[in-house]
Amino acid sequence: MIRDILHRIAERWPCRVIVWPVVVQGDAACGQIANAVRGFDALKEAAGTPGGPIPRPDVVIVARGGGSVEDLWCFNDEGLARTVAAASIPIISAVGHETDTTLIDFVSDRRAPTPTGAAEIATPVLADLAYAVADLDRRLARAGGRILE
Repeated sequence: MIRDILHRIAERWPCRVIVWPVVVQGDAACGQIANAVRGFDALKEAAGTPGGPIPRPDVVIVARGGGSVEDLWCFNDEGLARTVAAASIPIISAVGHETDTTLIDFVSDRRAPTPTGAAEIATPVLADLAYAVADLDRRLARAGGRILE
């Protein structure tokens, strides 16, 4: 699953990705995921510091592939949901697959149907943007460089 996310991001918008490894099921999962969210959120103080150890990400994806209800249960934890809701950094919830719904889906800034879908939500397509800029350049050239008001 993590490889799918990284691959999709790399093919759409090559950028730096920071991975905070945590367990995503079992007794330790809720605490580890909440600590990761708080950790990324705490980077806001260092965001304006040039040469800081870790730059603050633009968005956080909380992701886990599909599984049984029991496998996904930690994402229904109230403490984790409150941590996600309180975070100032934008969070995309990408837990399970399209039909799975967990509590953090409702408190995140955005819900993705799948982890790969989260990568698509988080990143534009570089080739599409390059085409749009080139198209605007062509239109401006056809207009003779005039700026219409």
